[in-house]
Amino acid sequence: MQYDAFRDYLRRLKADATGDVRIHWPVIDIDAVKAADHSTSASLQVADAIASAFAAGFEPDKYGNCEPRYAETLKPVTYNRNRNYLSYGVKIVPKSDDCGLNPQQQKMLEVWE
Repeated sequence: MQYDAFRDYLRRLKADATGDVRIHWPVIDIDAVKAADHSTSASLQVADAIASAFAAGFEPDKYGNCEPRYAETLKPVTYNRNRNYLSYGVKIVPKSDDCGLNPQQQKMLEVWE
């Protein structure tokens, strides 16, 4: 996702009037969202490793198979609120209903439900 698109996404969340979005906005400076050199930040390297593991399990390999063990391994250490992983620790963008998931990808997503 491009940084401009991510900033636009944050602005849409901030403008949400339904009350479903529960973000403490005073700690987020949307205009300050920028790229950082990951080689100088251990926390960014950890975030990259986790995101890469999720993607590696979710994206079909050259044979068309997904690997749900990545999700199963990450789930115990993934942030959640009342076992709600998909709104807190794992965010699918665009929404999973709009992604055209194959049956294996859907099964992978079910690990988080």
